[in-house]
Amino acid sequence: MANDKRIEDAKKYLRFANDADSYNRQDALDDLKFSSGDQWPVEVQNSRNLEARPCLTINKLDGFIRQVCNQQRQARPRMKAHSMNSAANAKVADILTGIFKHIEVNSDADTAYDTAFEFAVRMGWGYWRVVTDYVREDSFDQEIYIKPIPNPFTVYYDPNSQMPDGSDAESCLITEVMSKKDFKAQYPNADDGGNFNMRGTGDADADWIMKDDIRVAEWWYTERKKTKLLLFSDGTQVYKEDAPSPEIMAAAGIEVVAERDTMRKSIKWAKLTGIEVLEESTWIGKYIPIIPVYGQQLIVDDKRKKYGIVRMAKDPQRMYNYWRTALTESVALAPKAKWLLAEGQDEGHENEWNLANIKATPVLRYKQKDIEGQPAPVPQRLQPEPPAAGIVEATSAINNDLQTVVGIFDPNQFAQGNMSGKAIRGQQLQIDLSNFHYYDNLTRSLKQTGRVILDLIPKIYDKERVMRIIGYDNRPEMVTINQRIVDENGAEKILNDVTVGEYDVYMDTGPGYQSKRQEAVEAMVPLLQANPELFSAAGDLVFRNMDFPGADVIADRLAAINPMAQIDEKSDVPPQVQMQLMASQKMVADLQQQIAALTLNLQHQTDVQRMKEEGQTKRKLMDVTSRAYNTETINEAKVNQNIMKSITDQNRTELDAVTKLLLKGMDSRALQEEIARRDAELGQAAVFSEREVHMTDSPFLRQEMELAQQPMTNPQIDDQMAAQLAMQEMQPQPMEQPAIPGVPMGPR
Repeated sequence: MANDKRIEDAKKYLRFANDADSYNRQDALDDLKFSSGDQWPVEVQNSRNLEARPCLTINKLDGFIRQVCNQQRQARPRMKAHSMNSAANAKVADILTGIFKHIEVNSDADTAYDTAFEFAVRMGWGYWRVVTDYVREDSFDQEIYIKPIPNPFTVYYDPNSQMPDGSDAESCLITEVMSKKDFKAQYPNADDGGNFNMRGTGDADADWIMKDDIRVAEWWYTERKKTKLLLFSDGTQVYKEDAPSPEIMAAAGIEVVAERDTMRKSIKWAKLTGIEVLEESTWIGKYIPIIPVYGQQLIVDDKRKKYGIVRMAKDPQRMYNYWRTALTESVALAPKAKWLLAEGQDEGHENEWNLANIKATPVLRYKQKDIEGQPAPVPQRLQPEPPAAGIVEATSAINNDLQTVVGIFDPNQFAQGNMSGKAIRGQQLQIDLSNFHYYDNLTRSLKQTGRVILDLIPKIYDKERVMRIIGYDNRPEMVTINQRIVDENGAEKILNDVTVGEYDVYMDTGPGYQSKRQEAVEAMVPLLQANPELFSAAGDLVFRNMDFPGADVIADRLAAINPMAQIDEKSDVPPQVQMQLMASQKMVADLQQQIAALTLNLQHQTDVQRMKEEGQTKRKLMDVTSRAYNTETINEAKVNQNIMKSITDQNRTELDAVTKLLLKGMDSRALQEEIARRDAELGQAAVFSEREVHMTDSPFLRQEMELAQQPMTNPQIDDQMAAQLAMQEMQPQPMEQPAIPGVPMGPR
């Protein structure tokens, strides 16, 4: 492959990309050095070093850069998937969103994002890449990864690309330095002495072939071939070269209903040195998987200028360093405070006065007379001149200029005093908006990353597999994608099919999940205080957004008793419909409880009525029994009276008969017949009396029993009153009995 055309194409492209971007690369390299502390011009620094003069560097730019970068880290943009046609659905879109997050977590993508973003802030652009690889050495499953590109100078991106996210790029070249030992281990049959010697400004090494290293290039390029696009009668669209044979189409009853000329795009990849192609393949996606992140761009004289926050802040930073150095130098070189004393006053203490400005001497002794013996004043210290006020003022003014250029101001410069939280947030928002375009450019690049991943998912995750997805709350969940099942009709279906449907990416920006949780608590607590009834409907949400230990446990317990919290977000039924169904179920449950309560109430009333009737029946039976007892007693008394009367009459008759027989001399046989007749009459009277006493033969008792056996009918009354009446009627009542002289009464 030594004469492969792709090697020459790669060399030509590298030359073209380097020429088109050489000025940007030179300025960007200078920006990187300047932001890292190399801020004095070489000639100025050399001259001052020769004069032993200081060259101070007070690097304020590094703090401004960290502030912009850390604001992005606190509010990272988040990729989400949206369905775009009838073959797509919201549930699969949520799964794709979870796959986005899974890929980012699995790849440590925040490292790639932060690296590229910091380069964009410092010098104007940065890159990351999307790659595919096998999960393990012993697996056929592949994963998608997001990898950083540590040195953006090794990437030669398409100079003709106009889109801020690089979605229209047609070619790209990435260089990599490998040790010759690793190169031979990876490519044992390759030549390690190639001379692929084109190098762009900022590319790390002096040449492509070093003593111990060799430079290898990844060459991405686009091929387009003219072809025809076919539309089948079943709605399927394929390229002509991918269409099935006419026999298969005829057997399936499918025919071509339309066709048109088009261009088929494919992305090619080759890994090469200066003299041979080492590897090559066709990329499975439709985008070049190298994602740029730009800082600021301007078109000047038909040339694109790319720069970051450092480019315009160099002059104010240099001035600040110069004036701070001048201030330090003036103070350092200013004469020290001298002592003024008359000649001869230091006689005998010369060493003490000579070291007065060097050594901390506790006392200084002097003579009160001068050399001529005349009284002399007390020695005085002469104060040196203060630093020039102009230097201090210039330093302060230059500091303000630097803040104005970078768009980041010191909060202490704003009005102080009692300020509301809204006013403070407004000031912070004003500061953040000055450099929001860096964050917005990152969001665009992340959106393009989502498109690249969406394009790869149907090709990488094309089989049934269980994989992790991560929700918006960073909670992982295991789902089965492309799951084949057979429904109740015997038809085969695929659940969570990520290989069909058309989806797009939209970006969720603003505060992260943790910040939103805090804001939610701050907003919900006052609402609950104003309307405590909301706690029954949303109390679990309040505790779920709190961070103290046990908050989730409380939220779960509140959700268990809240039917509205039982919504299955992963169900095919929309949440609104689920809420309506739960509301209907709650209404049915409430009605069932009311029916049960009414049934219980009716049963209670029935029981009370039954108890009342039983009490009345028992009372009637007691009354009948008492009357029957009294009647039996009365009848027995009557029988006894009749018997006694009969016996008395018989005795009297017998006595009269005996007397008559004795007086008239009657025959004794006739007397016996008369006695027998009278005994028979007495027996008939006794039998009649016994019949009256027997309950079943007594007409009075039969009437009382029939009345007792008839059902009792009473009007509906209050349950409590009915129960009280029933209890009262259950108690034995005193019976009204007729007073019969000489006859014992019934029980009381």
